[in-house]
Amino acid sequence: MDYLRWYRKVMNVDVRNEHHVRHVHLHPDNYLELTLQAPEGEKVVAARRLILATGRDGLGGPGYPAFADKVPAHLRAHSSDYFDYNTLAGKRVGVIGAGASAMDSAATALEAGAHSVDMIIRRNEIPRINKGKGSGSPGLVHGYAGLSDDWKWRIRHYINVQQVPPPKGSTLRVAAHHNARFNVGCPVLDIDVRDDVIYLTTPKGTFVLDFLIFATGFNIDWHLRPEYAELAPLVRTWGQRYHPQPGQEDAELAACPDLGPGFEFQPRAGVDAPVLAHIHCFSYPAVASHGTVSGDIPAISDGASAIARSIAGSLYQEDVADYYAQLEAYAEPELDGDEWTPAGPPLPVEAQ
Repeated sequence: MDYLRWYRKVMNVDVRNEHHVRHVHLHPDNYLELTLQAPEGEKVVAARRLILATGRDGLGGPGYPAFADKVPAHLRAHSSDYFDYNTLAGKRVGVIGAGASAMDSAATALEAGAHSVDMIIRRNEIPRINKGKGSGSPGLVHGYAGLSDDWKWRIRHYINVQQVPPPKGSTLRVAAHHNARFNVGCPVLDIDVRDDVIYLTTPKGTFVLDFLIFATGFNIDWHLRPEYAELAPLVRTWGQRYHPQPGQEDAELAACPDLGPGFEFQPRAGVDAPVLAHIHCFSYPAVASHGTVSGDIPAISDGASAIARSIAGSLYQEDVADYYAQLEAYAEPELDGDEWTPAGPPLPVEAQ
């Protein structure tokens, strides 16, 4: 936070805290109107361009398996929730998942005094190799967007299927506790709740728990983002345009918006909404179209540069008449006219 405050000061960035976007309106005159809830009340601002830099759940929210509905809200949490882990002291806690957030949630519960933590892991083994890290290169950063659809899908689907392992330090943080248990090969078969006790059935037996944490990632789900209700039905997704080979189906990739070269939304077939191109998706769902340049630390600066160039270029094209007038009016001299002395007439031919 100290760094961000320093950056804000040095770059003179206009940051408006405690401002919530309640609605994005696509104005017929080809600009955007944002309804904001601010400390001083509701207000509407106009924008020529809008960048959605809203993180991992930028076009949705926390993802839950279907069986989560069987657990009352006061007995469960998602790993992304604001949550006081001290309330888990003395409780039997279950964590669904084995990724980075699962390990952090489990470790935090243990350090807060949980009686025990059972990690419920569907896979027979926790992933060990970060395929995403193995794919990283300048070529991928700068060349992914230009790949064919088949190659884009093949790369991202493979990484999705392999999954990313949790960090070693986070895993050791959990393993350091004697009351932590890594239960692999444990898909959830059923859940029953009686008298605020959770009975979670798996192929390896039934776990008796007082609280359940879902470290189950995020879903692209426009319904969870009411502020985008006006544009959601208009945006084209990968699933509407691209059909993978049998066995390569991927619900996450299919839900990703099919973005243009400047991360801009594109309309579905039959939709006339040119203003969509003024909204740029710089959150995780850009991954299908542009790779991991809108969230992962190693390449996010490259992604930011690409989107900035695109917006600067498109604004110039829109305002080319104004820029041409500026060109005509430009009158700052490079020379004052006294830097040289004009030569006289040339000498007669016979004297040269």
